[in-house]
Amino acid sequence: MYVTTLHCRRDHAYEDMQYVKRHFNKTGGNLAYHCVQSFKTGEVSPELCHQLGVELAKRMWGDRFQVLIATHFNTGTYHNHLVINSVSYKDGQKFNCDKRAFYRMREISDALCQEHNLTVIEYPKGKTARSLYFAEKQGEPTRYNLMRQTIDECIGVSSDFDYFLKSLIRRGYVLDCAPNRKCPTIQAIGSKKPVRLYHLGEGYSVPEIQKRIHKLALGIRYSREREDESVEPGNSSYSLSQ
Repeated sequence: MYVTTLHCRRDHAYEDMQYVKRHFNKTGGNLAYHCVQSFKTGEVSPELCHQLGVELAKRMWGDRFQVLIATHFNTGTYHNHLVINSVSYKDGQKFNCDKRAFYRMREISDALCQEHNLTVIEYPKGKTARSLYFAEKQGEPTRYNLMRQTIDECIGVSSDFDYFLKSLIRRGYVLDCAPNRKCPTIQAIGSKKPVRLYHLGEGYSVPEIQKRIHKLALGIRYSREREDESVEPGNSSYSLSQ
């Protein structure tokens, strides 16, 4: 239902792409390239999601390459899959899938999102190393999940952000969120390589940390007030549960 093709037939995209390869005698190497374009949950309809995928394909590859665009909307987060023929139907040149192409594609997709007032990721995470990805999935102690654990512990004992920063230092970490720094970082004392906070995922940006500290402080204050109310006159001892 949500499938569109550029310069090839929807129901015969594979055959048409192969025809181009044979025509230019370039049947070896990569068969095609695959791109995924996704959007924040709840921000787009299936129709708009597909429309943006088609527009990305037109702006990025439409003048030289065959593209198939398919939209998935059965996972809760709408996203597009784009399959691009590795050989140009126009001149037989192969698509150069390098970093410049990747950044160009991302630039176009971000521009489309901005045109429709959709969320754009300010600091894209990039690709996680396979070893780190699988280690974290298995709960092994990587530097990322050790940093998350330390941040969580410091939030749990902090009444404000300044105390949180001091708690981090006592546990061997320094957080740099100076106003002139574009991306706040966390770094183990003695380490030469800081980690940008956005690499730690959701819940670990400076505003999110501050919000978590504030929320916890409110919970503690509320608990203390309730405990005060439960103390009988003349009895000055009570326990505080967090």
